[in-house]
Amino acid sequence: MTAGKMDQQITLQRATATPDGGGGVTEVWGDMPDNATVWASVKAKAGRENTDDGRTNATFVVLFEIYNRSDIDERDRIMWGGVPYNIRGIRREGGRALRLVIEAERGVAS
Repeated sequence: MTAGKMDQQITLQRATATPDGGGGVTEVWGDMPDNATVWASVKAKAGRENTDDGRTNATFVVLFEIYNRSDIDERDRIMWGGVPYNIRGIRREGGRALRLVIEAERGVAS
């Protein structure tokens, strides 16, 4: 993916374990602490549908390109247009790894 027009705002999120009040913990998603909302170029990659136990499941893969940062990995997710996208892979591109190309998927559990 080449540097495109970064005209979409996305929010980077990270899960944290939070006490559930009953002695256990639950996973809660929240915005990353530093500059969580960034500009991105967004490109649709693929979508697919399958049936599992009589239910139709649809997924959609998107490539998000942002400027390089070191605090994001495959355990995190992206919110775009109010929809969560689970990060599947991160590739560094450009001279001195100027950009990150992040492959993320909507419609599946992380």
